[in-house]
Amino acid sequence: MPGGRHLRGVAPIEKLRQNAGRALLARSVFFCVGLALPALALAALSQPSQAPSAPLVRKVAPHRYQVGEILIDARAGTVRCHGRVNMSEGGPIELLACLPRGKTHESVFTMDPRPKNLQLALLLLDLKPGRNPAVKRTDDSPEPAIPPGDKVNIFVRWRPAPRAPADTGQQENAPAPKMRQVRAERFLYNIQADTPLGQADWVFLGSQFVEGRFGADIEGSIITTFHDPLAILELAHPTVNDDIYYCVNKRLCPPIGTPVELIIKKPKPKLKDKGSGRKDEH
Repeated sequence: MPGGRHLRGVAPIEKLRQNAGRALLARSVFFCVGLALPALALAALSQPSQAPSAPLVRKVAPHRYQVGEILIDARAGTVRCHGRVNMSEGGPIELLACLPRGKTHESVFTMDPRPKNLQLALLLLDLKPGRNPAVKRTDDSPEPAIPPGDKVNIFVRWRPAPRAPADTGQQENAPAPKMRQVRAERFLYNIQADTPLGQADWVFLGSQFVEGRFGADIEGSIITTFHDPLAILELAHPTVNDDIYYCVNKRLCPPIGTPVELIIKKPKPKLKDKGSGRKDEH
């Protein structure tokens, strides 16, 4: 949407996006360092860094590490961060999640963590950034030469609001509702197809440093449903090529302000099919 392209005077955003596309051929030093980190390097990074600007990575439990406000579970292959519901209905939607100062008029959730911390957490899970294979490219685009980024699953976890107690008062001491967890793409309602989006993956684009600035910090776009090369994660689905498809799935989405936890999960390596059916873990 035209009104959402600029953020508080960041006028050259389209130029930055163009430069970001070119920068995909020469990933930033941040990527080069991150891609060289195997999963076992987490333990080595658990000590405070000498660089004052580097995020603090510390071990908090066996197989668990913290990057700022983000929790990494190396054994489960998950990154967990917190946010809240930003829109419970309406649209169009171009983002699953953004910073509170970002394009909140078209984002389902807002997220608390610093974008750099989230990107580092994903790199520490040994996820590789790259292009979104669902995005249509022009013949002269340099991006097809770049391998696709690793795909992940994203889940949203929250505690539903308790039901109003009955007039009898028998529910005054009722236990709190159980936590609910669903796939993130279920929060997107496809206006064109008149149905919620089915199961889909998300791709690790990886934001770049552009003209000395970290791309995801510029507009605060973290997880997008409409292609944005400055985002960190993006919907790996053909609908990513246009912004006409989605509004919020109001039948599922909890009220505005509801605290949520976003869980980014690295899929387990697929086993060779020996003829026996396998069920989706989630």
